[in-house]
Amino acid sequence: MPILQSPWATGQRTIPVGDCSADQTAQLFEFALPVAGLAVGDIIELAVLPANNSPVDCILIAEKLDNGGAPAIAFDVGLMSGDVGDKVSARTCGAELYAAANVGQAGGIARPTLASAFTIDPADKDRSIGVKITAAAQAQAAGKKVRLMLQYRPV
Repeated sequence: MPILQSPWATGQRTIPVGDCSADQTAQLFEFALPVAGLAVGDIIELAVLPANNSPVDCILIAEKLDNGGAPAIAFDVGLMSGDVGDKVSARTCGAELYAAANVGQAGGIARPTLASAFTIDPADKDRSIGVKITAAAQAQAAGKKVRLMLQYRPV
C-alpha cells in the first residue's frame, strides 16, 4: 500500500499558521490522481495540521474521480500515524474527518458529519491528514483532484 504525497506533505509547499492565539487559518490542500489506479488501502498524505492547532472546520472537495458506469470510489479522511513526509515507515490513516466519503463518485463537496472532526486535540508536532481509499474506482479519472479546505486555530 503506497503512500502518495501532496506538495505540503513533502515540504515543497509551506503550511500557514496564525501569528496570534485566536487567529484562524484556512488552507486549501489538493492532490491530482495519478494515471495508475488507486487500490483499496492506498493512502494520499494530503494535508498537514500544524503543531499546537486544532481543526475548526473543513470541506472535502472532489472532482468526479470515477468514470465507471457505476462509480464506486470511496475514502476515509483523518489523521495519519507517524511523521509528516515519511514514506518509508508503515503508516495508518484514521477517519476522524470523514468515513466512507463517496463525494468523488459524482464530484461535489462534503461537510463533516462526525463529531470527531471537531474534537481533535492539539499535539506538539505537525500531523498529516490522509485520504485512505476504502473502495477503488471502477475507472479512475487520472489528473482529477481531491481537495481539503482545512480551517484550524492554535489552542
